[in-house]
Amino acid sequence: MYVYSNGVTKPYKTYTDLSDILRDFPGMMTSNNSTKEELVSVLKKDDHFYEITSQRKDPKNIEKTVVTVYEVMNGQKRIVEEYNDIYEVMASPYKEAIMTN
Repeated sequence: MYVYSNGVTKPYKTYTDLSDILRDFPGMMTSNNSTKEELVSVLKKDDHFYEITSQRKDPKNIEKTVVTVYEVMNGQKRIVEEYNDIYEVMASPYKEAIMTN
């Protein structure tokens, strides 16, 4: 986990499991009731950039969330994968966008 403050990004804490993050930041699972697509992370892998976004299909039900992985190239985005929840991303080749060592 990194913190951005006053124009500087600094390491904050290392997590190895999503449940540890949720324990420290319980509001992550409950506070956002928006249905708009939101950027979760950006990943550079094998000289490619990927954007990972999430979007709730039902604002009151986090289980109805779609996580989308886009490849970004020359200003264009194309969908690479879609997942039904963040846990599927954790088992995917794009998990580094969520968890870092």
